[in-house]
Amino acid sequence: MPSEHERRFSLDKVEIDPAIKSRIMSADGDEHVGDWDGENIDDLFKELDRIEERVDASYSTLPHRENIPEDLRDKVEKDYPIWACDRHGRCLVGETTDKIETVDAIRAHYEKEYGGVDKFLEKLRIEREQFEATLRAKNK
Repeated sequence: MPSEHERRFSLDKVEIDPAIKSRIMSADGDEHVGDWDGENIDDLFKELDRIEERVDASYSTLPHRENIPEDLRDKVEKDYPIWACDRHGRCLVGETTDKIETVDAIRAHYEKEYGGVDKFLEKLRIEREQFEATLRAKNK
């Protein structure tokens, strides 16, 4: 790794200060308004309540997104929605970020509704293909 004064390239490994990774930013992204270490979702819930008393937080950039399990990221986290998860598999969820659920409960929801997360993702893929086919047919 280059020293402080050497040139760095885009593929060089970069060490990120853990304190920066724990920052909660204002909705406009201009202000550092709080912190959460990713350990306990109850702490995040309390911190967001504290922050919301004076400013809007940026929920779409909450810290420690790496705690959201891989199979629940992207399409699932937007659908459910999942805002953040702690290291113990408990997540802040809901349209208004007002619920805490386990990753097992989230997976159980998709199991009940669609037959599993993978089946939900397959359903989305098929719907997208059908939508694209409809668009292509209209453009002919």
